[in-house]
Amino acid sequence: MRSWIIRSLATAMLAVVTAVGLVAPPASATPRATLKAAAEAVAYEKVGGSNYATYKAKYPTELNWTNDGCSVPDKVLIAGGLGVVLKAYGKVFEHSCDRHDFGYRNFGSNTSTPGVHPKFSATRATKNKIDSRFHSNMKIQCDQKYGGVVKAPLRAACKAAAKTFYEAVSHFADDAFFG
Repeated sequence: MRSWIIRSLATAMLAVVTAVGLVAPPASATPRATLKAAAEAVAYEKVGGSNYATYKAKYPTELNWTNDGCSVPDKVLIAGGLGVVLKAYGKVFEHSCDRHDFGYRNFGSNTSTPGVHPKFSATRATKNKIDSRFHSNMKIQCDQKYGGVVKAPLRAACKAAAKTFYEAVSHFADDAFFG
């Protein structure tokens, strides 16, 4: 009984000291709006931008940075052998996939992956926006890797693979976003 009273008094004193500004609040108290703005800056930036590295260093545990590369849902692997094509471009699209995973894990409502899950905006509109940026980023990576006239056929094949990745997440990744 006595230890309960002492703990209660200590908690009350800490609250008073914090309220008058003598002790700072815990360091992990980043406002949710600040974290959401950082997550938007990362999820919607063009691939190759610096926001991913900047905010990963700034908020390493307050946002979900886990990723599984350019994984392909089992439903897609089974449907018509598309998995072979998609896996062939997994390395090309790696940075786009990382940003896509980041978007799903921070904005969606699925909590099956490790790490925090802020669920900033688990809406269809948000999923569509993340998927659209994913498609744009993959096309950027195709242009970077297969630029020039000589590589035009390779660039076209890459963009076809990007379209396939995009279609796969658009139609088969609701579980990954919504849970």
